[in-house]
Amino acid sequence: MSVKVPILPELNRRAFAILSKEMGVPDTLRFFAQLGLGVGNYTEERRHLFADLTLDDYRKAVAELSTQQKPTNGG
Repeated sequence: MSVKVPILPELNRRAFAILSKEMGVPDTLRFFAQLGLGVGNYTEERRHLFADLTLDDYRKAVAELSTQQKPTNGG
């Protein structure tokens, strides 16, 4: 058995048509907006952003955040 998988723009067009028919255009637009359909290549951006980060750097940053976020007594 083979399954035809539509390309994303076609899938989005079909979903928009179905949702707008059932929910109306304003609610459909709100639904799509909350999905945060971004642009760009997150994987490549992440690789570039963290290219120089070592595991020790990461551990140090996590430790610093942990100490900054500890609740104080009586505060």
